[in-house]
Amino acid sequence: MRPFVAFSLALIEILDCRAQGIIWSTDRFVEQSEVPGASWAIAFDHVSDPFFWSPPTPNPATRIFSMTLSTNDAGSTFFANALNEPAFGGFVAGLTDGSNDFIRLQAPGIWYRTPEQLYLGRSSLSPDLAGYNITQIGFRVNNFYDWYEPVEERNFRTLNYSLDFYGAAVPEPSTWALLALGGASALLLRRKARR
Repeated sequence: MRPFVAFSLALIEILDCRAQGIIWSTDRFVEQSEVPGASWAIAFDHVSDPFFWSPPTPNPATRIFSMTLSTNDAGSTFFANALNEPAFGGFVAGLTDGSNDFIRLQAPGIWYRTPEQLYLGRSSLSPDLAGYNITQIGFRVNNFYDWYEPVEERNFRTLNYSLDFYGAAVPEPSTWALLALGGASALLLRRKARR
């Protein structure tokens, strides 16, 4: 009995570990005129109305990654999940509801709002990540630098970033039925072997 239970638990753990990982990733960039060397206060949120009156920073229902970035953060990755971001559940709920809502990024003095379909690069039939169990989101700062435009005689700052969505597909009922059938078969075989 013990080897059977140990084998079953090990198999479930292996299947669970294989199912976790990056389910979707998107690369984006933001560019605006800025004083060189200054830091940026940023935040992301999720809204259904593109003209939502409040910027992402004070939106407690769906705000994630409310932080200050400097050019030294280039190459860094920050993670949000249910344990370290109070609004993670709200952000993920909007991101997996099947409708084409808006993801917003707040940068100094402005917030950018983009429909999920365009932000994530998905089709109009499946604009968001419906059907996935998102357990963590990674914010990768791919590049963050200042540069000078001599024609306009202005300084600019560019933030090139990625959002990586981690999790697993939600199991379909047929998957659960097969697992239950396998468990019942194993119990019957065990019972038969005892007689």
